[in-house]
Amino acid sequence: MKKRVIISLVVILVLVMVGPVLAQDDDKELDCPAFANSSTENRVTYYVGEGMAYADSGQVSRAIYSYTCIVELIDPTYVPGYMARAMLYTQRHDYELAVEDFNRVIDLQPDFLAAYNNRGIVYAAQQEYELALADFDHVLGADSGYVIAYNNRAVIYAILGDYDQAIADLEQAISVSGIDAIYAEITDPDRPAGTEDPEYNPNHAQPYALLGIIYSAQALDNYEAYLRLKGSQSDARIQSAAGSLESRFTFELRLDDGTWLFTAAFSPIAG
Repeated sequence: MKKRVIISLVVILVLVMVGPVLAQDDDKELDCPAFANSSTENRVTYYVGEGMAYADSGQVSRAIYSYTCIVELIDPTYVPGYMARAMLYTQRHDYELAVEDFNRVIDLQPDFLAAYNNRGIVYAAQQEYELALADFDHVLGADSGYVIAYNNRAVIYAILGDYDQAIADLEQAISVSGIDAIYAEITDPDRPAGTEDPEYNPNHAQPYALLGIIYSAQALDNYEAYLRLKGSQSDARIQSAAGSLESRFTFELRLDDGTWLFTAAFSPIAG
């Protein structure tokens, strides 16, 4: 159960009255005066609201500072604060700090699979692919239905050139999510006109896109093998197809830029 958060108009008024006394420099001594004489719960609630507001407005450094007030001054066991700060560090490309926060989350709550998944994404951003795989392996070992971990692991396998394993993961993601049955239903030629689509999570369609990319990568590898072996006698059509695919992988379909990895959702509010 989630606790009811008491941010609303009261917190908004306090923000206006107190003002943003937060430092821009993360290394500056913490100054977190809001509700100084109030309970830990009230102070955490305030700074969570403040952090969320700053993050929503794109003020990443200020949002980090808000969560730092929580985890380093008010409640060093507040797992959602570390998670929120880790994601903000990731957004700011401070990957080592993000990993430190994810490690802290895992120390405090070893069964929090979102922390492993999201840390795996940070490892991937650092090109620490084996560490990323280990985190996604851990998630799937604990929960074989964790769809986004299949997607993420498939991306890493594809980056490493293990297309067969990547395809197997994506096919498993499709199977466990049930999106294949949804697709079969909505594309059934005998389906009565005007029938409403069943409810489903559109994000579960992601494996189909990744499969398309990986099949294309395999095709490019095959084209390049042909071109290398055939040399100057290569068919111009294959040369054109290979050039087109290579251009798309350079500018549109790169798997190593992090955009195809899915972060696990979480709330900065304690549950």
